[in-house]
Amino acid sequence: MGLFDRFRRKVKETPSDEGLLAEPDSEEAKEAISEKLELARKEDISPSKQQKPPSMQAKDDDWDDSEPESDPFAKASDRKARKLAMREQAAKKASSRKDEGPVDPMETTTGFRLVASEPATFDVDLSDAEVSRGGMIIRGGEVLDGILDELETDLLSVDMGHAATEDLVNALKSRIIGSRVNTRTALPTLLEKALRASLRRLLEAGYWDFDKTVRALLSEDSPVIIMVVGVNGTGKTTTSAKMAYRLNEEGYSVVMAAADTFRAGAIDQLAAHAERIGVRCITSQRGGDSAAVARDAVDSAKAKGDDIVIIDTAGRMQNKTNLMEELRKVHRVTNPHLVLFVADALAGNDAVEQAKVFQSMLRFDGAVLCKMDTDANGGAAMSIAHATGRPIVLAGVGQGYEDLISFDPEWLLDSIL
Repeated sequence: MGLFDRFRRKVKETPSDEGLLAEPDSEEAKEAISEKLELARKEDISPSKQQKPPSMQAKDDDWDDSEPESDPFAKASDRKARKLAMREQAAKKASSRKDEGPVDPMETTTGFRLVASEPATFDVDLSDAEVSRGGMIIRGGEVLDGILDELETDLLSVDMGHAATEDLVNALKSRIIGSRVNTRTALPTLLEKALRASLRRLLEAGYWDFDKTVRALLSEDSPVIIMVVGVNGTGKTTTSAKMAYRLNEEGYSVVMAAADTFRAGAIDQLAAHAERIGVRCITSQRGGDSAAVARDAVDSAKAKGDDIVIIDTAGRMQNKTNLMEELRKVHRVTNPHLVLFVADALAGNDAVEQAKVFQSMLRFDGAVLCKMDTDANGGAAMSIAHATGRPIVLAGVGQGYEDLISFDPEWLLDSIL
């Protein structure tokens, strides 16, 4: 059964005279329009609309090493408690940044420019079905609430986070209720198209093009330094190798830095990848200074005129301050153009929580979602973009070096819908 099969069936099984549609001049229609205006008013004055966007340009003192007040991976006792905890965490984060001025989200953590794809905003589009006169008015109430509850269940079943799901359902509700639609478009089709457009816009929000950005950065500075970060076991080393292969195939000279000096075998693993790909790899002995290795790779690339440096860092549990400090040192020493967070699609909501907490301590410009060729449901991609404000820019879809593709929101929607 597809993701929205139950949702479609729920809509189709609900006749229009049982509470979904109302005649334009009826009392039910007037109530729906009033509810639409009230929902719009609440959305306009909500804290999420008023708060300033989080800074994407890191300063050294922004990369604080304070311990999180609670374990981000602790399981809440129930859904309501989980939502409450997430709201409190978001409120604390917003409060801690209240003195920050507005920043440009298309700047990297070190102030370089990202190259945007087509701009997108989170929105629900009913333009194909809306009419200015005649038609029917979509009503609120128990029937629509039941349909949206079914939708919420479907979204959660594909590992879309609670916060992203709640925001999406609320946006659909506020946009749909009180809308005047023609009756030639079947209501299930109308709702499904609106939902698909909303998910696509969520994935596209803040998106920047990896290849175009690298080309633009090379025109301004050389070598371009890409720092790959993430928690343990997400596939950073393999992703670094795939990225090196991708850039090498495009004609760039690439140097890899084996800055994961902590994990047994990591240095040999990256060196073996580099040999197979045909790029240089700067290494040290296990237990060496990862920042020194990264710095040596940058200096070597400058001396030999190489285009790209990819720094493979050690996996870090984001609540371990001493380990995070090593990453901050690598960042300070190399001043990378791009910082990419590698996430595991199979981790589902855990990947979302990891990204959120990791970003609060060490900012990243975009994410790479690995193992998208598996049975991963894909909701993590939507939730990471929603929770961090940073897009998925690359996706791992196989075991081969060539299986790292530019992230395509439409491709993901096709695969999960």
